[in-house]
Amino acid sequence: MQGVFITIEGVEGSGKSTQLLRLSERLRRLYLPLVVSKEPGGTALGREVRRLLLEPHDCGEAWCPDAELLLFYADRAQHLEQVIRPSLAEGKVVLVDRFEDSTRAYQGASGVSDSALDRLGELVLRGLRPHLTILLDMDPEVSLLRVNSRNQALGPEFAETRFDGAELDFHRRVRKRFLAIAQAHPNRVALIPSRATADQVEAAIWLRVAPLLRNAGFSVDP
Repeated sequence: MQGVFITIEGVEGSGKSTQLLRLSERLRRLYLPLVVSKEPGGTALGREVRRLLLEPHDCGEAWCPDAELLLFYADRAQHLEQVIRPSLAEGKVVLVDRFEDSTRAYQGASGVSDSALDRLGELVLRGLRPHLTILLDMDPEVSLLRVNSRNQALGPEFAETRFDGAELDFHRRVRKRFLAIAQAHPNRVALIPSRATADQVEAAIWLRVAPLLRNAGFSVDP
């Protein structure tokens, strides 16, 4: 039985965490061999990289786009080596919160050239791509309201990542790049509007995930 690689992508506040949890719980109820991970931070070393990249800091210095890009790919190289490739080789379902598409969307929106993204992607991925990418789409003006509401509920100083505080125009550029990826890779990327209820979004995701798992030889019928 071959492994299956599924990623979940989207702008901040699009519901990724909720849907990742729902999908992983569903797969566990089916007793599928499952690995759930995230980027950055899917390994012990990756968690140190995540802290550097995403936690708000007040050192007075911002990451230049190229340095930020290289750290994301350092995390990805370690993650692929330690988690993703071995798990797929063992025939597991690998479910990852953010992967290559997020780098192309976020770092591309920060000014990194597509040619640089292409070169690093070829070097690190060595041809590996997700079998399915779930892209949860939402207008950033709406999704950031969710982010602000969540952060305020957790405390006035809380921010899940430093991208929470980026300007609206940046998040619009990120969404535009995600949509371009979906248009360029329609067979891999399932574009799912996420303004519907959580149950409706979950059902739409399962309509794309279930056939993929069946085709790979997994039993997905309760």
